[in-house]
Amino acid sequence: MSPIHPNHRVDVFAYLALAFLLAYNGFIWAESPPVAELQIRNAKTPIEGVTSGGQPTEDELHQAAELGYQTVVNLRTEAEEMPFDEAELVESLGMHYVSLPVAGSEGINAENARALAEVLDRSARPILLHCGSGNRVGALFALKAYAVDGKDAATALQVGRDAGLTRLEPVVREKLGLPVPETE
Repeated sequence: MSPIHPNHRVDVFAYLALAFLLAYNGFIWAESPPVAELQIRNAKTPIEGVTSGGQPTEDELHQAAELGYQTVVNLRTEAEEMPFDEAELVESLGMHYVSLPVAGSEGINAENARALAEVLDRSARPILLHCGSGNRVGALFALKAYAVDGKDAATALQVGRDAGLTRLEPVVREKLGLPVPETE
């Protein structure tokens, strides 16, 4: 075996350094795939590694898979019409599918907020979390902030708004013990 020529020693070290950097960066990318690029209706980032919003299209689910999303959580019920079989499509794209049906205002409760917290804790990220519009997502995030995370009611309400809470705000205010403004 011939020794490495002194002029080639730099090349060997350069290749080793490059291989290390590529391996290291690959590891980082595997841990933190991009999530900000996915655009769904009413998209929000309520917490790190979670994109929430309204019902994604088939193309948006394909895009989620391409961006490295690992889990799709659907808050819609079976009674809500869907133009495609979301569970089948998500699984065929190599992502994990979780159904956590939340039926309108009746489903906005501490039990479902705790169930959402459990799903978020045990699911691989990044996660795409959706309902029809993002409103139920925001409502459950508000109750999760209050009932699970121990936030005060006003802070929990803002967490919900930041996560997509809109029309269900009076229901959430009532659950949090906050005054419900009178409607005109």
